[in-house]
Amino acid sequence: MGLPLDHAIRLHYERLPAGERKIADVLLSMGGELAAYSATELAERAGVSKATATRLVRRLGFVDYQDLRQQARASYAAGSPLAEMHGAVLPGSLGRHLEHDLSCLTRTLEGVAVEEARLAVRILADAGSVWTIGFRNSYALALYARELLVHVKPDVRLLPVPGQTLAEDLSALSPGDAVLMVGFRRRPPVFAKTLRVANEAGARVVLLADPSLGDLADEAAVTFRCLGRGANLFDSYVAPMSLLNYLCAEVALALGETARTKLRRSEQLHDAFGDFGF
Repeated sequence: MGLPLDHAIRLHYERLPAGERKIADVLLSMGGELAAYSATELAERAGVSKATATRLVRRLGFVDYQDLRQQARASYAAGSPLAEMHGAVLPGSLGRHLEHDLSCLTRTLEGVAVEEARLAVRILADAGSVWTIGFRNSYALALYARELLVHVKPDVRLLPVPGQTLAEDLSALSPGDAVLMVGFRRRPPVFAKTLRVANEAGARVVLLADPSLGDLADEAAVTFRCLGRGANLFDSYVAPMSLLNYLCAEVALALGETARTKLRRSEQLHDAFGDFGF
């Protein structure tokens, strides 16, 4: 058996033509459901031709679609949390929702390279200022990252500021800063523009996004692709939330005494202000 399907896709993803990338996005989102679809149905779901699907299958190192499907089924059955849960009694759509989120979380974190995680932590820990930025639903994730990092670093900023434009704030970006950018679909045009401004300013970018990001990954020093298609109507952010938690905790550990001093001072001020009554 060759590379697991998820790993094979990630290995080739950045170089895939647009049509094959659509197929790859669908494959990444399907998990154990892949075995139920024919190559024609898969192509229709991605909105591309069957020939495009065939080219991707061969590019990933499989003999044909049946070979890919058998490999995916075997990987799914061996060690996947989804496969292990099939014997459990789960309540209807809530059970399916749980299975799907566990799959997204597991496959995302298993796909994170250790050296890339270390680089992201070092960028965030060494930065003079950290800017957490997200638009639309990604704003909530950027806010979460800011709320973690502000405990251990002295200058952590969140953008966009409600009711304000970006230009005034982004004009303060400088070399030595880090941008923690969160960009899940659907990304507004200002997302790509902000990435380029960060690069032009000399800031280093750590980027979390879904597999549909495309060439915008080139604008970041480190990019993490998180699976986020939901089991039902809405996208799921379990995987990026967990990854952000991990990265920010590692930043705190990397900062050591600096982080402890910041935390200690925050606790003193909480006591002085009486922030927490019980």
